[in-house]
Amino acid sequence: MMHLKEETLFRSDQWPIIDADCKKDQVIVLLKGKGENIVQLNGQKIFTGPTGHWKIRFTQEHFCLLNHTTLSFYTLTGELIFECEVGNDIFELFPYRQGVLCIYGDEGVFGKKLGKNRLNYAAPFQHTESYYDIAVQNQLVYDALFARYKPYTCLSFGMDSNQLFFLDAQLKRERTIELPFYTGNIIAYALTYEFGVFLEENRLLLWQFETTGQVSEYPGEFTYNTRAIFSRHEYLFMTVSEEKVQVFKPILNSWLATSRDHDDY
Repeated sequence: MMHLKEETLFRSDQWPIIDADCKKDQVIVLLKGKGENIVQLNGQKIFTGPTGHWKIRFTQEHFCLLNHTTLSFYTLTGELIFECEVGNDIFELFPYRQGVLCIYGDEGVFGKKLGKNRLNYAAPFQHTESYYDIAVQNQLVYDALFARYKPYTCLSFGMDSNQLFFLDAQLKRERTIELPFYTGNIIAYALTYEFGVFLEENRLLLWQFETTGQVSEYPGEFTYNTRAIFSRHEYLFMTVSEEKVQVFKPILNSWLATSRDHDDY
């Protein structure tokens, strides 16, 4: 038997929640105020600014906000320290090194300065780096999904492949495993040192990839606002709605309840 252990980290009765992130015992939330955007850290307001922000992420030492094509980095007290242009159609921001990886929703042109638009790295006080070659090598097309695991993995979305790539700290491929199920419908996934947990809209797949290779399937309802937070929090996944920020993990006997990755940034 399996059940989901859930916890509400933040609830808003006044302002709609736009986005949120968490790391260990910290929760940062982007709110839609009346004619402004508001950022709260652990329930305390640290930033008020113009509307248009739509993503917020912790970095190693700061947090960042995405507003249209501009990515801005702030101290945890809300002071602006750096901003840069990162282009259109960003699908996700994934914490990486001192900043974030910008993962894009298409293969369009980023601009004359940085070339094609698949995968770029942005961090405070650095020039934005294009990881185009890595994206092509690993077939990271459209909404590639990342998860931290020794230290990173990603799913390939190539038309002729169904693979899980294990990457080193420089995002170089170390090994590849063929997945025993179709990954095109995966919303989010997380890996422990023994198991992989993969979420689709109406089911959860548990894959014992390091041991028996067995795949177990469980019914569930998961939204596209769900993403993996594994290795940054005791829970595996986070979901954000306009009213609350929740985290959850599957509990299946004692081994999955206690097995988790202890790596930090």
